[in-house]
Amino acid sequence: MKQMSHLTDSHIHVGQYNDLYTSPSELKEFLDSVNVESFAVSSTTICNGDYRKVISELKELQTLCGDRMLPVLWIIPNMLRDGGVEMFIESGLVWKCIKIHPQLNPEIWVKNGREMQTVMSMASTMRLPLLIHTGESDGCYASHYSDVVEQNPHVTFILAHGRPIDETIQLMTQNQNVWVDTAFMPMEHVGMLCYNGLADRILWGTDYPIPRYFYPDNNMIDYYLCLVEQLKTLVSNEDFKRITQMNFNRLFSSH
Repeated sequence: MKQMSHLTDSHIHVGQYNDLYTSPSELKEFLDSVNVESFAVSSTTICNGDYRKVISELKELQTLCGDRMLPVLWIIPNMLRDGGVEMFIESGLVWKCIKIHPQLNPEIWVKNGREMQTVMSMASTMRLPLLIHTGESDGCYASHYSDVVEQNPHVTFILAHGRPIDETIQLMTQNQNVWVDTAFMPMEHVGMLCYNGLADRILWGTDYPIPRYFYPDNNMIDYYLCLVEQLKTLVSNEDFKRITQMNFNRLFSSH
C-alpha cells in the first residue's frame, strides 16, 4: 500500500495499556513508518497512577521526536487531590492539550462538579484545548457537555471519538469552540461531519497503539494506512488536507 505523506495525528498514546506496553522508541518507529510528521500524545500509564513513569515516557519520547511531539496532560481525579497536577506542570514538559476520560470516572467528571470546574479553570488559564473522551455510555455522551461548552466559549473542546455522531454534529454546529477527532470513528461518520460543513474542525486521530490491543492479528502499518486511504476516497482533496494536517497545525499553533 502506498504511504501517505504530511500526516498529523491528534490522538496517540505511549505506555502501558492493560497487558500491552508501547515504549517511546517503538512508538516513534511506528509513526515514522506511516509518515506521521506531528502528533499529540498522552500516556496510558497514567491509569496506573505512576506519575513519574508517565513523565519519564513523555520526556524520552520528546528527546526522540523533538518538536513533532505535542504532550497531552491526561488528568485523572487523584491528581487533583495528591499534588499530581503540580508535579506534571513543574515537570518541564510544555503541555499542548489537557485530557479527561469520563468513561473511567463517570461519577467524578460531572458537568457542574468541582473536578470539572477545576479542569475548566486550568484549560482557561493555560490557554489549552480540552480533550474529552465521548462514548455511548453514562457520563460520556457528547450532549452531556453542552452546558459546559456553552458556558466556556473561550475554551476549545475536542470531542474524542465524536460519539454519538448526531449529538456531536449538533454540538459542533451550535458552538464554534467544539472540535472532534476521528479516533475509532467509522469513516462514514467523518463523511457526515464534512457533509454538515464541519471539515475545518475535524482532527485526524487513531488512538494508536490501542488498535494493537483490539486487533492483535492485524499488521498495524497496513491497518493505519488503510484508514488513511478510506478517508481519502470518502472526502474531497481539500477536506482530506484539512483533516490530516491543516486543522492540527492551525489549532495547536494557536495554543
